[in-house]
Amino acid sequence: MGSKSGFDLIQAAESLLQDAKKLVAATQSGPTSNDEEIILRQGIAQAAKKIAFETAPPIDVVKSDWIVLADVAAWNIFIAWKAFDHIPLPPGHISIRDLARAIDAQESLVARIANLLLSVGKLNPGPEPGTVAHSRVSPLYRSASPASALATVAVGNGMKPYAHWPEYFRTYGRREPPGQTHTPFSFAWNHPELAPWEVKALDPEYAATFARSMESRQIVGGNMPVAGPEALYDLTWVGEEARMRGEGEAVVVDVGGGLGQLLRDLIASVPGLKPGQCVLQDRKEVIEEAREAAGEGLMGVVMMEHDFHGEQPVKGAVVYLLRRILLDYPDELAIGILRQLAEALPVDNPKARIIIMEERLLETPTPMNCIVDLVMLNIGGKLRNEAMFGELAAAAGLRMAKYHARQGDPTCVVECARA
Repeated sequence: MGSKSGFDLIQAAESLLQDAKKLVAATQSGPTSNDEEIILRQGIAQAAKKIAFETAPPIDVVKSDWIVLADVAAWNIFIAWKAFDHIPLPPGHISIRDLARAIDAQESLVARIANLLLSVGKLNPGPEPGTVAHSRVSPLYRSASPASALATVAVGNGMKPYAHWPEYFRTYGRREPPGQTHTPFSFAWNHPELAPWEVKALDPEYAATFARSMESRQIVGGNMPVAGPEALYDLTWVGEEARMRGEGEAVVVDVGGGLGQLLRDLIASVPGLKPGQCVLQDRKEVIEEAREAAGEGLMGVVMMEHDFHGEQPVKGAVVYLLRRILLDYPDELAIGILRQLAEALPVDNPKARIIIMEERLLETPTPMNCIVDLVMLNIGGKLRNEAMFGELAAAAGLRMAKYHARQGDPTCVVECARA
């Protein structure tokens, strides 16, 4: 049975059944590759969702979004109240009465919120009436899980600004934010005149939550190999350049590098590159935290307070790294950041590069790819594709030497050199 959209229900259902059989067989036969199992599970879930979307009455599809909105509101407030922390891990359970007492909330209120989470499967019913237990998903909402912090940030950076879109676009017009202030994010948080990071600084609890959300490198895409055959872009060549330079001569500058995880990986993965040849740059408060948190992997790295919108103080380095930086900014500001680095590139080394590493806009964007792009819209940034990166480079006086991407992979690496 087909449809006007070209969807074949029988074929989709049979394909789903075959994949379900593969998953059951794989899990019953013993340990499997975690990556292979995840891909199989994701494919099954996507296929089932497609079947539901194409077969449900249209009004039911519309109404299903209302359930999602309530679901988000329910788990978000339970995270804020640490309700999930008070539910014992399997096989334990807790009564609604005890849960309400633990989070200092009215029992009837907790029951109503828990009912929604029970109805969508985010919580399981306990063995006795009036009790709840964790589902296979809900432990991720506990405070100890980085996914919990990331979920809170998804609301704060995503849902909260989305809810203010009508008023925001009535105020500023139906156009993308032109800069880092007067963004949907800052508008929703009642500080339209501030940049997103300045708004977060006014709310230490949210700022701390955001920092925790970055701890899960697998979730946020920060576990990209930087050297070797598995790397999208192999930086091993930097080691040869480093061997030809002195111990304290800058070879790699990580611009806006946060706490230095990328440099730590690079130093560990690239033979010949020494810590003293690496520079970590970020805002004052970030560098102060990086100095406190630096372990053996960053011993000897030069840590420097720097605003990357201003002149780059380290001239003539071999590589200037920009990981997850440009996607936070509109085109004019992104061009300005690149221009500062273009002027710092050495004129006598054709190998010198500005390396951009971040999520890209896919040729056929997936829902998750679009979500990231819209969250970037909220803070004044955007995801970009190859053509868009090329335009940025040219406007900054650079040439895009090469664009590295894999089919279906949302990450990319862009090599920029002197024009």
